[in-house]
Amino acid sequence: MNGGIYSTGNEIVDENAKLNISGNIIPQVWYRTIIRESGKPNLTAIIILADIVYWYKPTEIRDEGTGQVIGVRKKFKSDLLQRSYQQISEQFGISKKEATNAVVFLEKLGVVKRVFRTISMNGIVVNNVLYLELIVDRLKELTYPEETGADPVSFEKGKGKSKAEKISSHTAIEEEIHFVEERAVPFQRERVSPFKEGAYPDRETEPWIPKEGPQTDSGHTNTEITTKTTAESTQKNTTEIVNGYRDNPILSYQAAEEQFKDQIDYDAIWIDRPFDRKLLNEIVGLAVDVLTSNAKTIRVNQEERPLGIVQGMYKKLDKFTVEYVIDSIKQCTRKANNIRAVLLTALYNATLTANSYISNLFAYQEAIPQT
Repeated sequence: MNGGIYSTGNEIVDENAKLNISGNIIPQVWYRTIIRESGKPNLTAIIILADIVYWYKPTEIRDEGTGQVIGVRKKFKSDLLQRSYQQISEQFGISKKEATNAVVFLEKLGVVKRVFRTISMNGIVVNNVLYLELIVDRLKELTYPEETGADPVSFEKGKGKSKAEKISSHTAIEEEIHFVEERAVPFQRERVSPFKEGAYPDRETEPWIPKEGPQTDSGHTNTEITTKTTAESTQKNTTEIVNGYRDNPILSYQAAEEQFKDQIDYDAIWIDRPFDRKLLNEIVGLAVDVLTSNAKTIRVNQEERPLGIVQGMYKKLDKFTVEYVIDSIKQCTRKANNIRAVLLTALYNATLTANSYISNLFAYQEAIPQT
């Protein structure tokens, strides 16, 4: 080492030895124990678990005079590590759905447990705050499989249910939801599937062209053909796609439903609010009806409004505004004779009033004398 006593004889190794690199640690064995059903490592789950393990490691407290370790303390404030899917997404540069998938994977693997709590922040009550509990016994099995005698296989291998069992379990989850301690939710519906990318149609300006359209006689998809440079072929195949959707409205509706679910982060709401799943599905169905409607006007706020304006407002809906509508419906004490009209209006107004509601609620809470 330059200026040191020892040297490896390799300049690169000696220079690297001068660096004090710290942070998340990934044991090599995790690439064999934290694997998907295909047998390949779940890299996203591995890096998230490494971060969780880091936060659950104690921090040493040293004496300023002697430098000796006089104690240890935890890195986080609460009894469990608080994390949101958005925080994980931003930290590792992945989508929120990938973060959700990975955390659910780790929970099914048994090494992490999700705990949802209601907390108060600056006088405002916040529901369904996610905490992650590390199961150290299971972590030992995944990290030292030879010593613990655990098989280094993925939890996916244990999903060998019969077809009848899968059908019955799927039916049961729609009819009844069983809850365990601290509102943990069942696992059958918690796998988050990726959504197709795309955009809703702007009926006044451009047709809605999905990434994969019906095949032509030549065996190519319409979207592949529309990428040709000639304006003539582009116009021709665009017309074919539009006609194809007219011939198959179910395909168009299903694509719009998937796109809207992606827009509002449907899977995160489904997982975080198990009590509100039926209302959530009703909202999705109603919104997709509006986004795929061919009517010239839609009645909102007791007025007939142009379809394009209503669809424009619905395209601005997100996870926060949908949850705001759900909470508003649940808190309403007046009887609704036409619940469809109420939901139509609530969703239309949500993008305009949700932020104002939070600001007003915060001001109200701040004005309450603290006891």
